[in-house]
Amino acid sequence: MAENTSDTGTDESLDSEEMTIEECILHLHDTISPYVQQNPTSTNTQLFCMLALLNAYVPESYLLLPDCQQILGPPDPIHGGPPFEERMKPFTILINTSNPSPGHISFIHQMFAQAAVEVLCSFNISMSDKVEELMVKLCGDEVQPYIIPFIKDLLTKREMGAIRQDKFSRMIEDILKREGFYPALSVLMTASNKFHLNPIFPQAVARLNYIARKPSDYRRAEQWANKAIERAPGSSYMADTLGQIHKNRLMKTSIVNTADRAFAAFEDVERKAENEAGPEMVGEGTVNTSNSFNNRGLFGFIQVAKIAYEKCNTQQREHLIQNTKRNRKVEDIFKFFSWYLTYSKPDMKTLEPSYFWKDVSRCYKYFTTETAAESTSFSGLLDCLNHGLFTSRGKRAGFQEDTKTVFELEEIQGALKASYEENVNDIRVAERYILSNIILSNRMPDSPQLTPVRELQAIIQRFLSAELQRRSPEFYLLVLLLFWPEEQPPVVQSKDDEEVGQLDTDDDNSEDTTWEDTEINEEPAANTEPEQLPPDLNLLDSNLQQYVTFMETAFERAGYAKYLRGRYLLPLFFLGKGTGLCKWIHKSTLDAIVEENVDAELVGAQGNIKLEKTIMINDMWINGEVWLLPKIRDILLPIRVEPYHPLIGPRLKEEPVLVCVGGQRIKAMLNNVGPDASVMSYYLGFNIQGLVVFKAGSEALVVP
Repeated sequence: MAENTSDTGTDESLDSEEMTIEECILHLHDTISPYVQQNPTSTNTQLFCMLALLNAYVPESYLLLPDCQQILGPPDPIHGGPPFEERMKPFTILINTSNPSPGHISFIHQMFAQAAVEVLCSFNISMSDKVEELMVKLCGDEVQPYIIPFIKDLLTKREMGAIRQDKFSRMIEDILKREGFYPALSVLMTASNKFHLNPIFPQAVARLNYIARKPSDYRRAEQWANKAIERAPGSSYMADTLGQIHKNRLMKTSIVNTADRAFAAFEDVERKAENEAGPEMVGEGTVNTSNSFNNRGLFGFIQVAKIAYEKCNTQQREHLIQNTKRNRKVEDIFKFFSWYLTYSKPDMKTLEPSYFWKDVSRCYKYFTTETAAESTSFSGLLDCLNHGLFTSRGKRAGFQEDTKTVFELEEIQGALKASYEENVNDIRVAERYILSNIILSNRMPDSPQLTPVRELQAIIQRFLSAELQRRSPEFYLLVLLLFWPEEQPPVVQSKDDEEVGQLDTDDDNSEDTTWEDTEINEEPAANTEPEQLPPDLNLLDSNLQQYVTFMETAFERAGYAKYLRGRYLLPLFFLGKGTGLCKWIHKSTLDAIVEENVDAELVGAQGNIKLEKTIMINDMWINGEVWLLPKIRDILLPIRVEPYHPLIGPRLKEEPVLVCVGGQRIKAMLNNVGPDASVMSYYLGFNIQGLVVFKAGSEALVVP
């Protein structure tokens, strides 16, 4: 049926550029509603419905004008028909014909599209029917490339909620609520048939069959998951769906056979994830790429092991944990996630779901009888100062987790000291022993049990010459922490400062050897075995940049660049105003101050306090308000920075700068998130990749 082009009663006084949501809703009810009821099958009503659905769920989407003309049908303007705007009355006022470019047809605002969808649904117009009509009309034998990502997002993009990711796209979720399972299934099957090479649509059908269908149909889900794998045989994300189906089935059915299939499926996910490259390899001949490492194979294996253990009887459990290969796998995955969650999180505003660490640590305890919170691995030591904080992974997992006491930290340091003395050539033990001192100094700077800095420097010096460029990122982190020069606090600097003079050092007041104090041996010792090296402090090269570069290279070599790609690297320590070990402030100290500040603001608040607290803490870090808190400014040491090169083009989220310290200029990454000020101060942090500089605003921005 063609559109009705008679007088539609459009309010000509309305200006689409200045229309409010209230005016839009009034226009929808007074003008558009009667028209749609009288002309439900007219082509302009059909096009309006399609645009409303697209823009309500995919904000940046649009249709090209020729495609809109195709939906409207003859007569086309080029053949003497009325112009597009005329044919779209009474909807024209809500439609933009030049966003983002001329000939791109969309709603003038997403809120108006969402309001239109609500009105259309009130007339029992089926969303699923309209989406299928859109695919039928625009996705024929030759699909326009621009429409594919819009359809993909419309039907498969899952939003991240406050706690966890949605199970389906918002469109599919709404169809399930309003129309039921089968209309949602029909839409996804139509998409799978239309886009017969794309694996994401059969993957969505598979997920729908075991998550939304009541009861779950695992046979159909497995068939569709295998169809997705056939379309993308190297994709770990497609393989993960099959593992999730077996895991879900394990929770509701028998154990042994289902568990074995689930283990095998997630091991397949892991193999494929290992072979996937980062997005920088697109176009380099790499078959499968992904923006981030797919951890679902590892996590899925842990979940299956946990579920199987919990469902087994005592005899079955003994058989389950006697599998040496499986036990070792559980331990390896626990170690992986221990450093993975210590060094990174999905992005600045997102944490892993609370169940993530809960499942990992419980499974680890089932198979080893050891408690995750008691781990003294390098990452375990870094995490132990987080215990008791609102944002700690143990607290979020719902565990009873108390703040580590000084006595407990001294016990850990003492045990690691004894272990080192028995294994003086074990570099991993040495690293943990040194770190335990830095951790203890954060909680009790004057603890009599602390090892003098010179002794710790001597320990790490013994390992420097042997395999100098082949150590771990953790090793070079300790080198930089132990030998970082001690400086007088610089003045805040103007944003226009580009020439920064050499800074004076604080040698007169320092009892610790700094990089400047050391002499350089040009010739390394002939015997490079660590135990043969003298424990003097003359082997260390005074070039800080060299060790920063070693750390960055080690980050790649250790696989961290691969496994942590696309994730936000958490700062581990910040440079403070103290001396010796006390100049390094663990991030947990800042987190505690932020939590205290947020708690004060939430006194007397009502509603979901836990969620509100989470949002407020995240916002303070994202907006850079953290750096304006007086208690934080009191403990951190401002640094001097210079531009690495003149800024050309738009400001990046991260960009290189030069940190001026000890008469040297060292390359670091500037985190551009933070307050802007004409006179700027900066703070220095370390993540597992290297140096990070944070914009801290100026004293004028600080709120007392």
